[in-house]
Amino acid sequence: MLATSASLLSRIHAIPTMPKVVQALISTFDASEVDVPRIARLVNTDPVIAAKVLRLANSSYYHRARAVSTINDAVVFLGLDALRMLVIGAGFAGSVPVPQSLGRNLYWRYCLHTAVAAKFFAAHCDEDSETAFTAGLLHAIGEPLMVTAMESELRDVDLEARFYDHERARCERAAIGFSFSDLGGDLAESWCFPAAVVAAIRTAPEPLEQTVFSRLGACVYLGAHFAAAHERSESVEQAASTLDARVLDSVGIDLAKAFDMPPVRVLAQGLEELVA
Repeated sequence: MLATSASLLSRIHAIPTMPKVVQALISTFDASEVDVPRIARLVNTDPVIAAKVLRLANSSYYHRARAVSTINDAVVFLGLDALRMLVIGAGFAGSVPVPQSLGRNLYWRYCLHTAVAAKFFAAHCDEDSETAFTAGLLHAIGEPLMVTAMESELRDVDLEARFYDHERARCERAAIGFSFSDLGGDLAESWCFPAAVVAAIRTAPEPLEQTVFSRLGACVYLGAHFAAAHERSESVEQAASTLDARVLDSVGIDLAKAFDMPPVRVLAQGLEELVA
């Protein structure tokens, strides 16, 4: 009998607990008014995340001429959306254990590259780019939990597809009844992410085969395609030539834009510490 993501969640007692500051930032996605000074104070109560955010705010990614020396400065100079992206990214990278069989550095590099590429495509189809980054970073968040809890069940799947391969979700569903994206959506829902992020995580592997189409999910699909290509040492041109152009069409992006995208390692330059 095939399992369900809900049945896996019900027997896992070690679902990662997010730091309070991450929970607080998640709650601001759909808020009409945000108490920014309170958020800044809350970030400062977590010295590890605060220090990482400040280093990232001063990294080459943001090209700032003036140094950002406090979290209050970060809010002013970067904006709440960017601060939220950094805090959530740092919080998840520090809280979610990645099994050795996946490889922590490989896993988070792939997720970061998916995030920056999803942000690139979102910016070209009028989707919120910072939200796309967050959805891209977390789109495979179900995989470490599945591998930890179901290593033997996934052994044959590992022979068919690496965790970053496009076929992975389909192979997992055939073998055990659900995929990393199903579990990831359940996890995102339990962490109270907004519905758009939950939908993007659930639908990213096959955005055109869903009852309800998610434009954000399509952006994450595109990002994951280029991130996976990077892991296979393919160029941007090679990745663009094997892309399902229907996904680009679904969000109104011309194929030429995919060929013009900078390499994911260039898009992520300066953000590597986020997932270190």
